[in-house]
Amino acid sequence: MDKKKNSGKSFEKLAIGEPGQKTLNYPLKSRGGAKLFSLFFSLLLNAGILLVLMLISISVFRQEVVELVFETGSNETKFENNKKRFQISKKQKPQPANASAASPVISAVNFSNNAVFAIEDNGALQNFGIGDGWGKGADFGSGQKGGSIGFFGSRSVAERVVFAVDVSGSLSKMQFSMIKRELIKSLDRLAPSVEYQVIFFSGPAWFAEDEQSVKNRTHTVVHDGKEYIWNTQGGASRYYIESREDLYSSSWIRATQRNIRKTINRVELVKKSFGTDWRHPLKMALNMNPSPDVIYFLTDGVVGNGQQAVDEVIKMNKRGPRAKIFTISMMQPKAEDLLKDLADRSGGDFSIVLQNGEVEKMTNKK
Repeated sequence: MDKKKNSGKSFEKLAIGEPGQKTLNYPLKSRGGAKLFSLFFSLLLNAGILLVLMLISISVFRQEVVELVFETGSNETKFENNKKRFQISKKQKPQPANASAASPVISAVNFSNNAVFAIEDNGALQNFGIGDGWGKGADFGSGQKGGSIGFFGSRSVAERVVFAVDVSGSLSKMQFSMIKRELIKSLDRLAPSVEYQVIFFSGPAWFAEDEQSVKNRTHTVVHDGKEYIWNTQGGASRYYIESREDLYSSSWIRATQRNIRKTINRVELVKKSFGTDWRHPLKMALNMNPSPDVIYFLTDGVVGNGQQAVDEVIKMNKRGPRAKIFTISMMQPKAEDLLKDLADRSGGDFSIVLQNGEVEKMTNKK
C-alpha cells in the first residue's frame, strides 16, 4: 500500500487481487462520511426508542381529575325519573380506561353536622343489577364514620344500613338470582366503617345469621339459640309468632371482610318460602339499637294489609331518629303506590324493576 498526491487530494491506494492486477483508489473523505452517517442513524434510532418509552410511561401514570360538586337546594319535595338498565352479560376482561371516561363525582350530603362526601362513579354495567361503578365504600376521615351504599341503583350515605329482602315463593328463579347477585354486590362494596344487617322475609322475618326452615307453611326460626314458631291466621300476610313474644332483635355487624364473607354465604344459602308480610322486617329493622340511618326494602308482592303496614312503620319511625326507607318493587307495578308512599313519608326513594329488566327510579329530594 502506498500513498500519492493527485490534484491536491489525498488518496489511499488499495491493492486488491494478485500483483499486476489493476488497483482501485478511494478518497479518504468517503470513508469519513460513512462513519458520520452511521453515527447519525444510531442517534436517531435511540431517540425514537426513548420517545416510545416516554409515551408509555405517560399513559400508565396518567391521573384522573376528581370534581367536587356541592349540592344545594330547597326543601321542597321533587321527584326525578331516571332509568337505569339491567344487563345480563358474560364476564369479560376489564377494559383499560380511556381518556374520554367520565370523571368521578363527589357530592356533599347533608348527613350530619360535618360534611360527608359520597363518591360516585359512572361505571359500566356488569352482570345483573345496576352497575354503579363503585369500588369499596370510603371512610371519610376526621372521625366521620359511614360510607357510600348502593342497592338496585338507589344510592345513599350512611353509618348504619339494613337490607330487608323478600324471599317469598312467588319470586321466579330469574328474579331470585338477580336479588341475590345485587345484594352480594352491595355487601361486598360496603366500607369497613359501615355497620349493617340483612333481614330476609316471606311470611315471617329473620336475620341472615338465623336458621330458618318451613313445613306445611309453618316456619321455624332459630335466633340466638332460641326457637320461634311462626304460623299464619289464614293468609300469606297474616303471620305471627305462636308464643306471642315480641319480635327478636340483633346486633349491628361491622363491615369487615371476614363478616361480609359470612353474610354472603348466608345469602347464597337462603331459600324461598311461603308468605309475604311487610310489617315484620321493617319493624325489626327499626328496633335495631342504635337506629338505622337507611333501610333498603325490596319486595315482589302486594299485601292485603299494605296500607296498615305502611302506617304502622311510619308511626314507629317517628319515635326515634328517622330512618330513610328506600323501597324497591321487583317487577310488581301493583305495589307501586304503597311503596312510593312509604319512601316519600320516610325521606327515601322508590324504584321499580320493570319486566324488561329496566329500573325506573323516582328520587325524593325532600
